[in-house]
Amino acid sequence: MSKDQAILQQLGETALRGVRPEKAQAALAQVPRLFDELAALEGDLARATADAEKTLQAAARHLVAAGGKRIRPTVALLSCGACGGDMRSAVPFAVAAELTHSATLLHDDVIDDGPIRRGQPASRVLWGNTVSVLAGDWLLTRALEIVADHPARGPALPGLLATMRRLVEGEVKQLSLRGGFHATEPDYFEVIQGKTASLFGWACSAGGWAAGATGDAPAALGAFGEGVGTAFQLVDDALDYAADPAKLGKRLGADLVEGKATLPLIRALAAEPGLRARLAPIADGIEPSDAVCLEVIDAVKRTGGVEAARALAREHTRQALVALERVPDGPHRRALVEAAVSLTERAF
Repeated sequence: MSKDQAILQQLGETALRGVRPEKAQAALAQVPRLFDELAALEGDLARATADAEKTLQAAARHLVAAGGKRIRPTVALLSCGACGGDMRSAVPFAVAAELTHSATLLHDDVIDDGPIRRGQPASRVLWGNTVSVLAGDWLLTRALEIVADHPARGPALPGLLATMRRLVEGEVKQLSLRGGFHATEPDYFEVIQGKTASLFGWACSAGGWAAGATGDAPAALGAFGEGVGTAFQLVDDALDYAADPAKLGKRLGADLVEGKATLPLIRALAAEPGLRARLAPIADGIEPSDAVCLEVIDAVKRTGGVEAARALAREHTRQALVALERVPDGPHRRALVEAAVSLTERAF
């Protein structure tokens, strides 16, 4: 299978996870040269790490080459096209978004002692925590270098620096809450808007800047991206309690084992306060038994935590689509709409 065919299949499979896959696939197909630019992106991702020190390069490329949904690069390209630009001009920003995302995953796996990432041993397992952290740091600096070399660096570089700050602050906030299961819903949203939504927002705004857009369009795209990023994380956290583990790529309740109180669990604890006692050992670093995990998963489902997260995801998607109406209509904007809906309604 060629690289172009693999990307087309990957995007098609992502679209099939939505409630209206035919519309999502049709919208993507209506965007001229989208798959060509995404194929070019893969080469650019490899070239972006070409001058890294050998060990850093191996650790970074291990993760980047493992694939992923490439959602952030895709929305950057589509946002550029929606503003009337040549999508190729947004490829450097798309690369920077994916490198930044990959850096956060390298760091997250160290923080969480994660053994698996994208179906493969995590970089930290193969090269150790120190190399994995430094590889993440290197990717962040490379992303900044790429953006600093772009003609639209004026708005894009300060925007990426602010985004990186939000990514770090979101991670630290999550760490401060880990294990105690006392996080409130405002706490939760502060975390995901920093860790996830901020980079989605930058990628969309960056697409507009790459097109040379001024005025309201980049801000509207940023609001769209933040809304979609928030919805994306809400759905991810719902799936952690409800998906088919074989399709999800990890065990159910992984967030629970790591001591993370996501929205489905926050809702369950509010409905059944006695459940908190069952989680107390996790705060002391004791991994919960399968029986405890199943009990908590059942409680989350019984109290409507999964449905609540999905309902909130739909609301954030609705708000994102309202923001997108400030961007000119066309095939690129319609593809962004269908991508947002597909991500919100995916089943795994």
